Amino acid sequence: MESRELRSLVDRVKEGKCVLVLGPRVAVRAGDPERRPLDELLALALLNDLGASEAEIAASAVTLRRAADEYMRRQGDPYMLTGFACDFYEAEAQSTTDFHTDLAALPFQLCISASPDDLMFRAYKSVEKTPQQGHYNFSGGRTPPLSQPSEQSPLVYHLFGHYSDRTSLVLTEVDLIRFLVAIIKGAPPVPDQIRGILNDPEVSCLFIGFGFHQWYLRVLLEVMNLYKSSRGIAFEDNVFFERPDRAEVVGFFSGTRRIDFRPLQWEAFAKELRAAYEATVEKKAVAGAAQTAGSSPAPDAPIAFVSYASQDRDKIEALAEQLEARGVNIWQDKQDLRAGQKWARALENVIQSQVHYVIVVQTPTMIGRDEGIFYKEIDIARSRQSEMRDDITFLIPVTHGTSEILSSLKEYHVIDVGEEKGVEQLARAILEDWKKRAARRQAVTA
Repeated sequence: MESRELRSLVDRVKEGKCVLVLGPRVAVRAGDPERRPLDELLALALLNDLGASEAEIAASAVTLRRAADEYMRRQGDPYMLTGFACDFYEAEAQSTTDFHTDLAALPFQLCISASPDDLMFRAYKSVEKTPQQGHYNFSGGRTPPLSQPSEQSPLVYHLFGHYSDRTSLVLTEVDLIRFLVAIIKGAPPVPDQIRGILNDPEVSCLFIGFGFHQWYLRVLLEVMNLYKSSRGIAFEDNVFFERPDRAEVVGFFSGTRRIDFRPLQWEAFAKELRAAYEATVEKKAVAGAAQTAGSSPAPDAPIAFVSYASQDRDKIEALAEQLEARGVNIWQDKQDLRAGQKWARALENVIQSQVHYVIVVQTPTMIGRDEGIFYKEIDIARSRQSEMRDDITFLIPVTHGTSEILSSLKEYHVIDVGEEKGVEQLARAILEDWKKRAARRQAVTA
Protein backbone atom coordinates (compact mmCIF):
# COMPACT_ATOMS: atom_id res chain seq x y z
CA MET A 1 0.00 0.00 0.00
CA GLU A 2 1.11 3.57 -0.62
CA SER A 3 2.17 5.45 2.51
CA ARG A 4 -0.77 7.85 2.31
CA GLU A 5 -3.28 5.00 2.11
CA LEU A 6 -1.48 3.17 4.91
CA ARG A 7 -1.74 6.23 7.18
CA SER A 8 -5.42 6.58 6.32
CA LEU A 9 -6.03 2.97 7.31
CA VAL A 10 -4.14 3.47 10.57
CA ASP A 11 -6.29 6.51 11.38
CA ARG A 12 -9.47 4.50 10.81
CA VAL A 13 -8.22 1.75 13.10
CA LYS A 14 -7.28 4.26 15.82
CA GLU A 15 -10.73 5.85 15.63
CA GLY A 16 -12.45 2.49 16.00
CA LYS A 17 -13.81 2.71 12.44
CA CYS A 18 -12.23 -0.44 11.02
CA VAL A 19 -13.17 -4.08 11.68
CA LEU A 20 -10.56 -6.77 11.11
CA VAL A 21 -11.97 -9.81 9.26
CA LEU A 22 -9.64 -12.81 9.12
CA GLY A 23 -10.34 -15.67 6.74
CA PRO A 24 -9.26 -19.31 6.98
CA ARG A 25 -6.33 -18.71 4.60
CA VAL A 26 -4.36 -16.86 7.33
CA ALA A 27 -4.93 -19.51 10.01
CA VAL A 28 -1.59 -21.33 9.70
CA ARG A 29 0.84 -23.02 12.04
CA ALA A 30 3.62 -20.89 13.47
CA GLY A 31 6.81 -21.47 11.53
CA ASP A 32 5.16 -23.46 8.74
CA PRO A 33 7.21 -22.58 5.62
CA GLU A 34 4.39 -23.75 3.33
CA ARG A 35 1.82 -21.58 5.18
CA ARG A 36 -0.79 -24.25 4.66
CA PRO A 37 -4.14 -23.27 6.27
CA LEU A 38 -5.33 -25.22 9.28
CA ASP A 39 -8.62 -26.13 7.59
CA GLU A 40 -6.68 -27.88 4.82
CA LEU A 41 -4.52 -29.68 7.38
CA LEU A 42 -7.69 -30.79 9.17
CA ALA A 43 -9.11 -32.02 5.87
CA LEU A 44 -5.96 -34.10 5.28
CA ALA A 45 -6.13 -35.48 8.81
CA LEU A 46 -9.77 -36.52 8.29
CA LEU A 47 -8.99 -38.29 5.00
CA ASN A 48 -5.94 -40.00 6.49
CA ASP A 49 -8.04 -41.18 9.42
CA LEU A 50 -10.37 -42.80 6.89
CA GLY A 51 -7.38 -44.51 5.27
CA ALA A 52 -7.91 -42.67 1.98
CA SER A 53 -5.41 -43.32 -0.79
CA GLU A 54 -3.26 -40.60 -2.35
CA ALA A 55 -5.48 -40.74 -5.45
CA GLU A 56 -8.61 -40.22 -3.34
CA ILE A 57 -6.99 -37.32 -1.50
CA ALA A 58 -5.92 -35.71 -4.77
CA ALA A 59 -9.42 -36.11 -6.19
CA SER A 60 -10.98 -34.42 -3.15
CA ALA A 61 -8.93 -31.24 -3.77
CA VAL A 62 -8.30 -31.32 0.00
CA THR A 63 -11.02 -28.91 1.11
CA LEU A 64 -12.50 -29.20 4.58
CA ARG A 65 -16.07 -29.24 3.29
CA ARG A 66 -15.42 -32.20 0.96
CA ALA A 67 -13.36 -34.08 3.53
CA ALA A 68 -16.01 -33.58 6.24
CA ASP A 69 -18.76 -34.76 3.89
CA GLU A 70 -16.72 -37.85 3.02
CA TYR A 71 -16.06 -38.50 6.72
CA MET A 72 -19.77 -38.33 7.46
CA ARG A 73 -20.60 -40.55 4.50
CA ARG A 74 -18.28 -43.29 5.75
CA GLN A 75 -18.62 -42.91 9.50
CA GLY A 76 -22.19 -41.62 9.73
CA ASP A 77 -21.59 -40.19 13.21
CA PRO A 78 -21.55 -36.38 13.64
CA TYR A 79 -20.10 -36.77 17.14
CA MET A 80 -17.01 -38.48 15.72
CA LEU A 81 -16.56 -35.71 13.14
CA THR A 82 -16.95 -32.79 15.52
CA GLY A 83 -14.88 -34.56 18.18
CA PHE A 84 -12.07 -35.07 15.67
CA ALA A 85 -12.20 -31.38 14.67
CA CYS A 86 -12.26 -30.17 18.28
CA ASP A 87 -9.24 -32.32 19.17
CA PHE A 88 -7.39 -30.99 16.13
CA TYR A 89 -7.94 -27.30 16.92
CA GLU A 90 -7.33 -27.78 20.63
CA ALA A 91 -3.91 -29.23 19.80
CA GLU A 92 -3.20 -26.06 17.80
CA ALA A 93 -4.46 -23.71 20.52
CA GLN A 94 -1.20 -23.08 22.37
CA SER A 95 0.58 -20.98 19.75
CA THR A 96 0.21 -17.92 17.56
CA THR A 97 2.13 -16.35 14.65
CA ASP A 98 4.08 -13.14 14.11
CA PHE A 99 1.40 -12.10 11.61
CA HIS A 100 -1.33 -12.30 14.25
CA THR A 101 0.87 -10.63 16.88
CA ASP A 102 1.57 -7.66 14.59
CA LEU A 103 -2.17 -7.19 14.03
CA ALA A 104 -2.90 -7.61 17.76
CA ALA A 105 -0.57 -4.69 18.53
CA LEU A 106 -2.95 -2.42 16.59
CA PRO A 107 -6.03 -0.93 18.30
CA PHE A 108 -8.61 -3.08 16.48
CA GLN A 109 -11.62 -3.39 18.75
CA LEU A 110 -13.40 -6.15 16.82
CA CYS A 111 -11.89 -9.07 14.94
CA ILE A 112 -14.26 -11.40 13.08
CA SER A 113 -12.63 -14.74 12.39
CA ALA A 114 -13.78 -17.33 9.86
CA SER A 115 -11.70 -20.01 11.57
CA PRO A 116 -12.29 -21.73 14.94
CA ASP A 117 -8.66 -21.37 16.06
CA ASP A 118 -7.20 -19.31 18.94
CA LEU A 119 -4.41 -17.62 16.97
CA MET A 120 -5.75 -14.06 17.27
CA PHE A 121 -6.96 -14.50 20.84
CA ARG A 122 -3.53 -15.67 21.97
CA ALA A 123 -1.87 -12.90 19.98
CA TYR A 124 -3.88 -10.27 21.89
CA LYS A 125 -2.75 -11.83 25.16
CA SER A 126 0.87 -11.81 23.99
CA VAL A 127 0.73 -8.00 23.63
CA GLU A 128 -0.75 -7.69 27.14
CA LYS A 129 -4.33 -6.95 26.22
CA THR A 130 -7.36 -8.58 27.87
CA PRO A 131 -9.32 -9.96 24.91
CA GLN A 132 -12.74 -11.54 25.06
CA GLN A 133 -13.91 -14.33 22.81
CA GLY A 134 -17.29 -15.21 21.36
CA HIS A 135 -18.73 -17.38 18.64
CA TYR A 136 -21.91 -17.94 16.63
CA ASN A 137 -23.79 -21.21 17.13
CA PHE A 138 -26.08 -21.93 14.18
CA SER A 139 -27.71 -24.80 16.07
CA GLY A 140 -29.04 -22.40 18.69
CA GLY A 141 -26.83 -23.38 21.60
CA ARG A 142 -26.19 -20.87 24.37
CA THR A 143 -23.09 -18.71 24.03
CA PRO A 144 -21.42 -16.63 26.79
CA PRO A 145 -22.52 -12.97 27.11
CA LEU A 146 -20.17 -10.36 25.65
CA SER A 147 -19.09 -6.92 26.82
CA GLN A 148 -18.67 -3.92 24.55
CA PRO A 149 -15.23 -4.29 22.92
CA SER A 150 -12.53 -1.66 23.31
CA GLU A 151 -8.90 -1.14 22.37
CA GLN A 152 -7.66 -2.83 25.55
CA SER A 153 -10.43 -5.43 25.64
CA PRO A 154 -10.91 -6.40 21.98
CA LEU A 155 -13.42 -9.01 20.89
CA VAL A 156 -12.50 -11.99 18.73
CA TYR A 157 -15.75 -13.33 17.29
CA HIS A 158 -15.68 -16.72 15.53
CA LEU A 159 -18.39 -16.54 12.90
CA PHE A 160 -18.27 -20.21 11.90
CA GLY A 161 -18.08 -21.51 15.46
CA HIS A 162 -15.32 -22.35 17.91
CA TYR A 163 -13.75 -25.66 18.87
CA SER A 164 -14.77 -25.18 22.53
CA ASP A 165 -18.40 -25.69 21.43
CA ARG A 166 -18.65 -28.64 19.05
CA THR A 167 -22.29 -27.90 18.11
CA SER A 168 -21.20 -24.55 16.66
CA LEU A 169 -18.66 -25.87 14.14
CA VAL A 170 -19.53 -25.46 10.45
CA LEU A 171 -17.83 -28.45 8.83
CA THR A 172 -20.07 -30.19 6.28
CA GLU A 173 -22.14 -28.81 3.41
CA VAL A 174 -25.28 -29.44 5.47
CA ASP A 175 -23.77 -27.46 8.36
CA LEU A 176 -23.07 -24.58 5.97
CA ILE A 177 -26.66 -24.51 4.71
CA ARG A 178 -28.05 -24.62 8.24
CA PHE A 179 -25.62 -21.85 9.23
CA LEU A 180 -26.75 -19.59 6.37
CA VAL A 181 -30.43 -20.20 7.16
CA ALA A 182 -29.80 -19.32 10.82
CA ILE A 183 -27.90 -16.15 9.89
CA ILE A 184 -30.60 -15.03 7.44
CA LYS A 185 -33.42 -15.69 9.90
CA GLY A 186 -31.50 -14.14 12.78
CA ALA A 187 -32.21 -17.20 14.88
CA PRO A 188 -30.05 -16.94 16.84
CA PRO A 189 -29.13 -13.31 16.13
CA VAL A 190 -25.60 -12.01 15.94
CA PRO A 191 -24.85 -10.26 19.29
CA ASP A 192 -25.78 -6.59 19.65
CA GLN A 193 -22.17 -5.63 20.37
CA ILE A 194 -21.20 -6.78 16.85
CA ARG A 195 -24.29 -5.60 14.97
CA GLY A 196 -23.95 -2.17 16.56
CA ILE A 197 -20.44 -1.79 15.15
CA LEU A 198 -21.23 -3.22 11.71
CA ASN A 199 -24.32 -1.01 11.34
CA ASP A 200 -22.21 2.13 11.71
CA PRO A 201 -22.03 3.54 8.14
CA GLU A 202 -18.56 4.96 8.85
CA VAL A 203 -17.09 1.57 9.72
CA SER A 204 -15.22 -0.27 6.99
CA CYS A 205 -13.73 -3.76 6.95
CA LEU A 206 -10.21 -5.00 6.39
CA PHE A 207 -10.49 -8.53 4.95
CA ILE A 208 -7.38 -10.72 4.97
CA GLY A 209 -7.37 -14.18 3.39
CA PHE A 210 -11.17 -14.38 3.46
CA GLY A 211 -11.59 -16.35 0.23
CA PHE A 212 -14.09 -14.20 -1.64
CA HIS A 213 -14.45 -16.73 -4.45
CA GLN A 214 -16.74 -18.78 -2.18
CA TRP A 215 -20.34 -18.22 -3.31
CA TYR A 216 -21.89 -18.25 0.15
CA LEU A 217 -19.81 -15.29 1.29
CA ARG A 218 -21.88 -12.99 -0.93
CA VAL A 219 -25.00 -14.02 0.98
CA LEU A 220 -23.25 -13.76 4.32
CA LEU A 221 -21.82 -10.29 3.73
CA GLU A 222 -25.21 -9.00 2.58
CA VAL A 223 -27.03 -10.33 5.65
CA MET A 224 -24.39 -9.03 8.06
CA ASN A 225 -24.43 -5.57 6.47
CA LEU A 226 -20.80 -5.74 5.40
CA TYR A 227 -21.41 -4.04 2.06
CA LYS A 228 -20.49 -0.56 3.22
CA SER A 229 -20.59 2.91 1.82
CA SER A 230 -17.13 3.15 3.37
CA ARG A 231 -14.66 1.31 1.17
CA GLY A 232 -13.39 -2.06 2.32
CA ILE A 233 -10.03 -3.61 1.44
CA ALA A 234 -9.45 -7.32 0.85
CA PHE A 235 -6.03 -8.93 0.73
CA GLU A 236 -5.98 -12.32 -0.97
CA ASP A 237 -3.13 -14.65 -1.90
CA ASN A 238 -2.09 -15.98 -5.28
CA VAL A 239 -4.63 -18.80 -5.07
CA PHE A 240 -7.41 -16.22 -5.41
CA PHE A 241 -5.82 -14.15 -8.17
CA GLU A 242 -5.00 -17.23 -10.26
CA ARG A 243 -8.61 -18.44 -10.32
CA PRO A 244 -10.43 -18.23 -13.69
CA ASP A 245 -13.45 -16.56 -12.06
CA ARG A 246 -11.36 -13.82 -10.39
CA ALA A 247 -12.59 -11.07 -12.73
CA GLU A 248 -16.22 -12.01 -12.08
CA VAL A 249 -15.73 -11.93 -8.32
CA VAL A 250 -13.85 -8.61 -8.37
CA GLY A 251 -16.54 -7.16 -10.63
CA PHE A 252 -19.27 -8.23 -8.21
CA PHE A 253 -17.56 -6.37 -5.36
CA SER A 254 -17.42 -3.04 -7.18
CA GLY A 255 -19.77 -0.10 -7.60
CA THR A 256 -22.01 0.06 -4.53
CA ARG A 257 -20.27 -3.00 -3.04
CA ARG A 258 -16.98 -1.20 -2.57
CA ILE A 259 -14.27 -3.73 -1.80
CA ASP A 260 -10.80 -3.25 -3.29
CA PHE A 261 -8.80 -6.44 -3.84
CA ARG A 262 -5.04 -6.47 -3.32
CA PRO A 263 -2.48 -9.21 -3.89
CA LEU A 264 0.00 -8.95 -1.06
CA GLN A 265 1.94 -11.07 1.40
CA TRP A 266 0.01 -10.85 4.64
CA GLU A 267 3.05 -10.99 6.92
CA ALA A 268 4.72 -8.03 5.22
CA PHE A 269 1.51 -6.01 5.24
CA ALA A 270 0.91 -6.64 8.96
CA LYS A 271 4.44 -5.49 9.79
CA GLU A 272 4.05 -2.34 7.69
CA LEU A 273 0.71 -1.53 9.28
CA ARG A 274 2.10 -2.04 12.78
CA ALA A 275 5.14 0.12 12.02
CA ALA A 276 2.92 2.91 10.68
CA TYR A 277 0.73 2.76 13.79
CA GLU A 278 3.65 2.73 16.23
CA ALA A 279 5.15 5.72 14.44
CA THR A 280 1.99 7.73 15.19
CA VAL A 281 2.03 6.57 18.83
CA GLU A 282 5.68 7.61 19.21
CA LYS A 283 4.92 11.00 17.68
CA LYS A 284 2.06 11.53 20.10
CA ALA A 285 4.23 10.48 23.05
CA VAL A 286 6.92 13.01 22.09
CA ALA A 287 4.31 15.75 21.75
CA GLY A 288 2.91 14.98 25.19
CA ALA A 289 6.23 14.53 26.97
CA ALA A 290 6.00 18.01 28.49
CA GLN A 291 2.91 17.07 30.50
CA THR A 292 3.58 15.89 34.05
CA ALA A 293 2.15 12.65 35.37
CA GLY A 294 0.26 14.52 38.07
CA SER A 295 -1.47 17.04 35.84
CA SER A 296 -5.17 17.62 36.44
CA PRO A 297 -7.82 16.30 34.01
CA ALA A 298 -9.13 18.68 31.36
CA PRO A 299 -12.29 20.69 32.16
CA ASP A 300 -14.33 18.53 29.78
CA ALA A 301 -12.90 15.25 31.09
CA PRO A 302 -15.30 12.43 32.02
CA ILE A 303 -16.40 12.12 35.64
CA ALA A 304 -16.36 8.68 37.27
CA PHE A 305 -18.00 7.61 40.52
CA VAL A 306 -16.23 4.86 42.47
CA SER A 307 -18.27 2.34 44.43
CA TYR A 308 -16.34 0.43 47.10
CA ALA A 309 -16.40 -1.08 50.58
CA SER A 310 -15.51 1.54 53.21
CA GLN A 311 -12.65 -0.61 54.58
CA ASP A 312 -10.89 -0.23 51.20
CA ARG A 313 -10.80 3.58 51.32
CA ASP A 314 -6.98 3.82 51.17
CA LYS A 315 -6.87 1.66 48.02
CA ILE A 316 -9.60 3.75 46.41
CA GLU A 317 -7.87 7.05 47.14
CA ALA A 318 -4.69 5.75 45.49
CA LEU A 319 -6.72 4.50 42.49
CA ALA A 320 -8.46 7.88 42.19
CA GLU A 321 -5.11 9.69 42.05
CA GLN A 322 -3.87 7.33 39.33
CA LEU A 323 -7.00 7.80 37.22
CA GLU A 324 -6.98 11.58 37.55
CA ALA A 325 -3.32 11.61 36.48
CA ARG A 326 -4.50 9.86 33.32
CA GLY A 327 -7.27 12.34 32.55
CA VAL A 328 -10.33 10.88 34.33
CA ASN A 329 -12.12 13.03 36.92
CA ILE A 330 -13.25 11.21 40.06
CA TRP A 331 -16.42 12.43 41.76
CA GLN A 332 -15.47 13.66 45.22
CA ASP A 333 -17.75 13.28 48.23
CA LYS A 334 -16.79 16.67 49.67
CA GLN A 335 -19.61 16.65 52.24
CA ASP A 336 -18.72 13.14 53.48
CA LEU A 337 -22.23 12.02 52.71
CA ARG A 338 -21.22 8.35 52.73
CA ALA A 339 -20.65 8.54 56.46
CA GLY A 340 -24.19 9.68 57.24
CA GLN A 341 -27.83 9.01 56.49
CA LYS A 342 -27.97 11.79 53.88
CA TRP A 343 -26.11 9.57 51.42
CA ALA A 344 -29.08 7.24 50.89
CA ARG A 345 -31.18 10.20 49.74
CA ALA A 346 -28.45 11.82 47.60
CA LEU A 347 -27.18 8.59 46.06
CA GLU A 348 -29.61 8.24 43.14
CA ASN A 349 -29.20 11.87 42.07
CA VAL A 350 -25.39 11.57 42.03
CA ILE A 351 -25.30 8.40 39.92
CA GLN A 352 -28.18 9.40 37.65
CA SER A 353 -27.13 12.95 36.79
CA GLN A 354 -23.72 14.00 38.12
CA VAL A 355 -21.34 11.34 36.78
CA HIS A 356 -20.61 9.72 33.42
CA TYR A 357 -19.28 6.37 34.69
CA VAL A 358 -19.57 4.16 37.75
CA ILE A 359 -16.55 2.01 38.68
CA VAL A 360 -17.23 -0.84 41.10
CA VAL A 361 -14.01 -1.93 42.84
CA GLN A 362 -14.45 -5.51 44.02
CA THR A 363 -12.15 -6.81 46.74
CA PRO A 364 -12.30 -9.74 49.20
CA THR A 365 -13.59 -7.20 51.73
CA MET A 366 -16.53 -6.26 49.52
CA ILE A 367 -17.30 -9.86 48.54
CA GLY A 368 -17.28 -10.90 52.20
CA ARG A 369 -19.93 -8.40 53.28
CA ASP A 370 -23.59 -9.38 53.34
CA GLU A 371 -24.73 -5.76 53.27
CA GLY A 372 -23.35 -2.36 52.37
CA ILE A 373 -24.33 0.87 50.64
CA PHE A 374 -22.31 -0.26 47.60
CA TYR A 375 -25.07 -2.81 46.83
CA LYS A 376 -27.51 0.10 46.41
CA GLU A 377 -24.95 1.98 44.29
CA ILE A 378 -24.57 -1.02 41.99
CA ASP A 379 -28.35 -1.43 41.60
CA ILE A 380 -28.78 2.21 40.56
CA ALA A 381 -25.83 2.00 38.15
CA ARG A 382 -27.22 -1.17 36.55
CA SER A 383 -30.57 0.53 36.14
CA ARG A 384 -29.01 3.53 34.39
CA GLN A 385 -26.89 1.29 32.16
CA SER A 386 -30.04 -0.56 31.06
CA GLU A 387 -31.48 2.74 29.80
CA MET A 388 -28.49 3.42 27.54
CA ARG A 389 -27.49 2.33 24.04
CA ASP A 390 -25.82 -1.07 23.81
CA ASP A 391 -22.55 0.46 22.59
CA ILE A 392 -22.22 2.91 25.52
CA THR A 393 -20.21 1.96 28.60
CA PHE A 394 -21.42 3.26 31.97
CA LEU A 395 -21.05 0.55 34.64
CA ILE A 396 -17.46 -0.72 34.85
CA PRO A 397 -16.74 -3.51 37.36
CA VAL A 398 -13.07 -4.06 38.27
CA THR A 399 -11.14 -6.02 40.87
CA HIS A 400 -8.28 -4.83 43.06
CA GLY A 401 -5.96 -7.79 43.23
CA THR A 402 -7.27 -11.35 43.43
CA SER A 403 -10.98 -11.29 44.18
CA GLU A 404 -14.18 -13.08 43.33
CA ILE A 405 -16.85 -11.30 41.30
CA LEU A 406 -20.23 -10.25 42.67
CA SER A 407 -22.97 -12.45 41.17
CA SER A 408 -24.80 -9.37 39.82
CA LEU A 409 -21.70 -8.37 37.82
CA LYS A 410 -20.52 -11.69 36.39
CA GLU A 411 -21.84 -10.82 32.91
CA TYR A 412 -19.27 -8.02 32.61
CA HIS A 413 -15.65 -8.20 31.51
CA VAL A 414 -13.47 -7.30 34.51
CA ILE A 415 -10.05 -5.58 34.70
CA ASP A 416 -7.68 -5.96 37.67
CA VAL A 417 -6.58 -2.48 38.81
CA GLY A 418 -4.29 -3.82 41.51
CA GLU A 419 -1.34 -3.10 39.19
CA GLU A 420 -0.48 -0.04 37.09
CA LYS A 421 -1.15 -1.93 33.85
CA GLY A 422 -4.76 -2.51 34.92
CA VAL A 423 -5.21 1.15 35.87
CA GLU A 424 -3.89 2.13 32.44
CA GLN A 425 -6.38 -0.24 30.75
CA LEU A 426 -9.26 1.16 32.81
CA ALA A 427 -8.37 4.79 32.01
CA ARG A 428 -8.05 3.98 28.30
CA ALA A 429 -11.41 2.20 28.23
CA ILE A 430 -13.13 5.22 29.82
CA LEU A 431 -11.40 7.79 27.60
CA GLU A 432 -12.10 5.76 24.43
CA ASP A 433 -15.80 5.54 25.31
CA TRP A 434 -15.87 9.26 26.20
CA LYS A 435 -14.34 10.08 22.82
CA LYS A 436 -17.04 8.01 21.07
CA ARG A 437 -19.78 9.82 22.98
CA ALA A 438 -18.30 13.21 21.99
CA ALA A 439 -18.10 12.19 18.33
CA ARG A 440 -21.72 11.07 18.40
CA ARG A 441 -22.84 14.37 19.96
CA GLN A 442 -21.00 16.32 17.28
CA ALA A 443 -22.61 14.23 14.55
CA VAL A 444 -26.07 14.95 15.98
CA THR A 445 -25.50 18.71 16.19
CA ALA A 446 -23.77 18.98 12.80
